[in-house]
Amino acid sequence: MSDNWNFYALLVDDEPASIFVDLGVTKETHIADFPIMAYLRVRMNNPRPDGLSSQDEYDSLISLEKDVAEAAERAGKHLYVGRNTSSGNRDFYFYTQNHSIEDFLTKAMKKWPLYEYQTGHRPDEQWSTYWRFLYPSPEDFQRIGNRDVVDRLLEQGDRIEEPRTIDHFAVFGSQEDRNIFAEHLVAKGYAIVRKTDAASGEFQITFDRTDRPDQIDEVTIDLFRAARDIGGEYDGWGCTIVN
Repeated sequence: MSDNWNFYALLVDDEPASIFVDLGVTKETHIADFPIMAYLRVRMNNPRPDGLSSQDEYDSLISLEKDVAEAAERAGKHLYVGRNTSSGNRDFYFYTQNHSIEDFLTKAMKKWPLYEYQTGHRPDEQWSTYWRFLYPSPEDFQRIGNRDVVDRLLEQGDRIEEPRTIDHFAVFGSQEDRNIFAEHLVAKGYAIVRKTDAASGEFQITFDRTDRPDQIDEVTIDLFRAARDIGGEYDGWGCTIVN
């Protein structure tokens, strides 16, 4: 397991879901050596009404996860790569050299007799489950980055519900594209602060608007999509601390 784990919220089959995934595993692993995807589905005993895990069950599920991950990886032939929580289930995903992982998982679950579970496996040489399901989309990465910034604000005592000027940045491959994006910004109530032409051929734009950090996802996803559709890249945000 790498040290680069992160989580994000999404919808799975139109139901609220939360994925926790090892973002660094493919950088440290020759994936061709682990051509089989295996899973362990655990039925939660006390999920929230929306199908996510409850605080009451948090400690048990974390301990269960530790047990099954250690059991799978102890043999050195299996990798624990992530989990999905939704619809009252917690699904753990592994990549393995052979299907003997199910024996390890079944043995580990004997310690948890109050939980119903099932296991399975299938060939997945391209790691499609990892890349197409567990791995964050570009918009998910934006939300992860937003959460990291908000967490840093909270650590410094910020009142994230308080509106304040939030600075934003974006970059484009041409002046024309940047100008089209600027028109979108003005229509959305942003003030253009600066336009910079870099020697590398990047055409940058800095802009701001008054918003609330606790509502930043809605703001930045609109900017992310608008910049992407024009061929540019939204490059993040920042603000002063209010406490």
